[in-house]
Amino acid sequence: MLRADHIIRLLRATLLAGAASLALGLASASALAQAPEQAWELDGVDRVVAISDIHGAQQAFVETLQSAGVVDAAAGWIAGRTHLVVVGDIVDRGDDSRAALDLMMRLEEQAAAAGGRVHFVLGNHELMDLVGDLRYVTKGEFAAFAADETAAMRDAAYAWHAARPPAGRAPLTRAEFDARFPPGFFGHRAAFSAGGRYGRWLLGKPLALRVNDTLFVHAGVTAALGSMSLQGINGALRGEFVEYVKLLEQLTTRGTVVPTMDFYELPALLGVPAVAADAAPAAEPPTPDPQVQRLLELQKSLVFTPASPLWYRGNVGCGPLVEQDRLAKSLQSLSSQRVVIGHTPTFKRQVWRRLDDKVWLIDAGMLRSYYQGQGAALLLEHGTMAAIYQGASKPAAVEELDDRAGALSANLAPAELEAALTGGEITARSPTPAGELLELRWQGKDLQALFRPASGPPGFFPEVAAYRLDRLLGLAMVPAAVLRKVDDTLGTLRFVPRSLIMEAKRVTGEARVEPWCPLQDQWQEMYLFDALIFNAPRTGGDLHYVAGGGQLVLTGHHEAFGTGQGIPVHLKDASLGVTALWRLRLAGLASDEARASLLQVLPKRQYDALVKRARALAR
Repeated sequence: MLRADHIIRLLRATLLAGAASLALGLASASALAQAPEQAWELDGVDRVVAISDIHGAQQAFVETLQSAGVVDAAAGWIAGRTHLVVVGDIVDRGDDSRAALDLMMRLEEQAAAAGGRVHFVLGNHELMDLVGDLRYVTKGEFAAFAADETAAMRDAAYAWHAARPPAGRAPLTRAEFDARFPPGFFGHRAAFSAGGRYGRWLLGKPLALRVNDTLFVHAGVTAALGSMSLQGINGALRGEFVEYVKLLEQLTTRGTVVPTMDFYELPALLGVPAVAADAAPAAEPPTPDPQVQRLLELQKSLVFTPASPLWYRGNVGCGPLVEQDRLAKSLQSLSSQRVVIGHTPTFKRQVWRRLDDKVWLIDAGMLRSYYQGQGAALLLEHGTMAAIYQGASKPAAVEELDDRAGALSANLAPAELEAALTGGEITARSPTPAGELLELRWQGKDLQALFRPASGPPGFFPEVAAYRLDRLLGLAMVPAAVLRKVDDTLGTLRFVPRSLIMEAKRVTGEARVEPWCPLQDQWQEMYLFDALIFNAPRTGGDLHYVAGGGQLVLTGHHEAFGTGQGIPVHLKDASLGVTALWRLRLAGLASDEARASLLQVLPKRQYDALVKRARALAR
């Protein structure tokens, strides 16, 4: 049997022999970090085509480029001085990721020769492949690299694993090992190392790019980025990511790390040296390895967190009252009027604009087999912006995305959802402690709604009033509610989104909420809303989250809309920061439109008290 140290030497030697890219020295890696693509800010560009989230959908990518007039039938550049911007995520989930990368690299050369440019802004999936987080790499993607690895590489890696089974577990069989690390795995790791063909190319790309007055990032712009310049984003922040990948390569070359170690395993595997149970105590604690320490420190970099421009979903998931003002400030500091992002597959898989046209969403789910979407591009030309879809013959207008789009709307526009609640056929009904749960069918669509007969003063329907107020404010937290007669009894019929998570389950850890919009921000809006409607303290049954996006859903308003003034006692210690957009929307509650809508479901006394509280909050 091979000794462990012999296995490590064999593994290291075969990896380096099979992938010469892993033998780059410190000097070339240092040069890599110091010489990235410098054109982060470009002005005077006449035509820009932006695409995102290819995810290995090579054919759809080519067809979208053809529709945009970027390439010909042979996928050759024909766009002259056009600038093509791909906003991250060429790789993962689709089998043809390598072919898509090769096309990008070829078009980069062809465009430059024709006076145009190809830009690539890093996405989170490129970051994942570079650092060894391979959760979304398919067997087909690995298979494209099978010819780049040798049997010796695989044999040495298996011997290393067989000699180090996890504590209390049997070592992997060869069949289990080959299933976990399929053919091409080691060739893929070498190609995406700091010195590999794709690793070198990707590490030279920025995290953010400004062309004219438009910023391009993969996922979104956080307030943290607003305090940085583009030089800071693409310098110091990107530098931490580049440094991590360089260190990972150096530690792999030393044999401290092996390619099969996952990004999330490294802290446990490298953080505390293993000591045998019968080993004599060391006279002195072992000296920490500075490279290992630095690698683990870099794992805490902003670039790997939900606030990273490669991961942040708040530009998509936060409502305007949370996001619009702070995004505008961040964009202003980055000399941009708007941001174009991918990362989050869009509602109804089309290109949208939102937040006062500050955000343009272009991830239409190009990989059809996974996202059921289509290829899409955004065309910026002569001061106008239009969508171009895969296979389309001409550009299309870009619509504004309603803030209630998604789970809170049953994938219907607000007016459609209200029509479904008002006129949908009741197909089933069942009693619950909160009211009668109805199954409705409307134009072939099924949805659930909760019916409660009217009670309290005449003309007082607080759940409907809460919904209408939500619409006037742009809060996007209160489910749609309408007035409807059921069995000749007038009452409130409120939409019940499916797949909700109760607050009580989140608090106890029974269910996990991964919010696109930070919970603290959403709670802040809830406190302001409750102060405005003078609501009683909410119970756990009044707070839910949409599974997946973690959007806060508010119900239980039957004790709201009192006539009291000031701040409810239970909110005295809450932070009630009111933004400029909040003030504008609060002032609008005194308008004729708001008055007419709310007086249909609130007595005049309650409405007048609401307006007085709105004025006080605005001050």
